[in-house]
Amino acid sequence: MEKIILAQFIAHVMADFFAQPESICRGKQEKGFGSWHIYVHVLIVFVASFLMTFAVVFILYAVAIMIIHFTIDILKSFIERWLKRKKGDIDKFYANHYLFFTDQLLHVATIYGVVAIYWIKNPSIPAYLDVLTISQLLILTGTLVCMKPANVIIRNCLSSLNLYDQVENMNDLNRAGRWIGTIERIMAMVLVMLQQYTAIGFIITAKSVLRYNESKTGKTEYVLIGTLLSFSIALLVGIGISEGLLESFLKLISC
Repeated sequence: MEKIILAQFIAHVMADFFAQPESICRGKQEKGFGSWHIYVHVLIVFVASFLMTFAVVFILYAVAIMIIHFTIDILKSFIERWLKRKKGDIDKFYANHYLFFTDQLLHVATIYGVVAIYWIKNPSIPAYLDVLTISQLLILTGTLVCMKPANVIIRNCLSSLNLYDQVENMNDLNRAGRWIGTIERIMAMVLVMLQQYTAIGFIITAKSVLRYNESKTGKTEYVLIGTLLSFSIALLVGIGISEGLLESFLKLISC
């Protein structure tokens, strides 16, 4: 069951982050049921869910994940439009970090619930998953999480700070920051699994020194807080994999 949970979590990450550009997010938020974006998105969710388990008996469960995902996204878009009207920012894209984390928690809970029901009725692992070990799947999952999902998580955490509005050329900063953050998180995760903690300290120190003489306080604080959040995610993922904490947790919830 642990492998299927990981496979379905990977499917969720691919569908909800890598295969969902901002244009789809905006379309869902602005029109809800009336937007074709929501239907394209849930179709991607279904395809990713089915392919990551790749068993005929899982089709109905992939449909269940798709329907629940659709319901959660529709409710989220409705709440976002209501909050936009309340704030008077109808024409702007609305992002709320509380809604984001609640949305993701509900999606993960859905995956766990559906997989648990599937496992009760079909306690078998697809052939391709049987070839891979849990450690290999965890490394793949951790690498994916350290990429775009981590960028989105950090952006939502920083959105609650007033520092965001103080940074000029935010689009350029975000674009560069995403690439830098992704590379540094993957490096940090690998270094943690190799138990090279000193090297991680050098990377953090070097990046902090580069920003030391920055005259714009808001920009400096924004980047440094983002850096600390970025490395925290990589450290948690790396330690969770290398120390077997994530594998133990999976076994615990699969009992």
